[in-house]
Amino acid sequence: MSALKLRPAELLQDWPAKALSLAAAIALFGFFQLNKLEERPLSIPLGALTNGRFVPASPYPQTVRVVLRGEANVIYAIQERDLEAILDLRPYEAPGLYRVAVSVERGPSAEGIEPLEIRVEPYELAIALEPRTAKRLEVVPSFRGFLEPGFELATFAIEPSAVEAAGPEGLLAGLSEVSAEPVDLSGRAADFSVRVKLKQLDPLIELVGEDTVEFKAQVRRAVVFRTVQDLPIEARGLRPGLRLAEPLPLASARISGSRAEIDGFVPSADGLVADLSGIEGPGVHAVAVIPRMPPGIAVESWLPMVVTVRIETEADDDGF
Repeated sequence: MSALKLRPAELLQDWPAKALSLAAAIALFGFFQLNKLEERPLSIPLGALTNGRFVPASPYPQTVRVVLRGEANVIYAIQERDLEAILDLRPYEAPGLYRVAVSVERGPSAEGIEPLEIRVEPYELAIALEPRTAKRLEVVPSFRGFLEPGFELATFAIEPSAVEAAGPEGLLAGLSEVSAEPVDLSGRAADFSVRVKLKQLDPLIELVGEDTVEFKAQVRRAVVFRTVQDLPIEARGLRPGLRLAEPLPLASARISGSRAEIDGFVPSADGLVADLSGIEGPGVHAVAVIPRMPPGIAVESWLPMVVTVRIETEADDDGF
């Protein structure tokens, strides 16, 4: 049996119908292939490219939703880190409000994957642009916890004390300082130094240079002040045969010390002393008043600092 052979003339017979049949077959194959494709939603970071002169002046989403459409084994092999959404703001050379399309860039591991359809939601955003400016901001510390009981933060310093921030002109105009993360004081009883991170001011503002500062502190025992009234003055050193004609006046003193020492202080006769050892005989004399407080108690000031005393002999008793 001889093989069936078609002459060229027979191949061209009814060619329109044959062409339509072939197109229909290709369309059915494509439709079948499309029906095999799956979709996978992802959330990916959104970044902005600027020309350095104009920057976003209003918040915009930090992430966008993308939908991947392709074969299952392909789209589920792609990770969020393989894709990046971009707002290209470089063409804009004046302040204003613009509608900017969101584009998606593929990373190396997602390059060359086909078929792959990427749909972005939203596909464009309204972005306000302002001139970029820079400003020096004072660094302000914050604290958490408490020092060891009986201690206080005597002095502290921050290096650097101010940092440079850059961002949209209108947003920076209302700022004068930036806060640091809290310094932990818990249980400290000595000088210390620690590096702390600066808090983010706003997603639209960047800190130029390092984002940490050094906090140095001096810790001292806490000093408490107290004013004591009606404090007796003790007369010391008066020679035998002499006596005070009248009692010494009461005094007042401003004292300082730790909280425990000040709270436990009880006024006594040995707090202030008048040294009478230099008096040799009867008469009126001016004598200095000297503080003699217990250890841990300091006298900041006292009154009187000098007393006038009248000295008489012990034989002098109503004229006899």
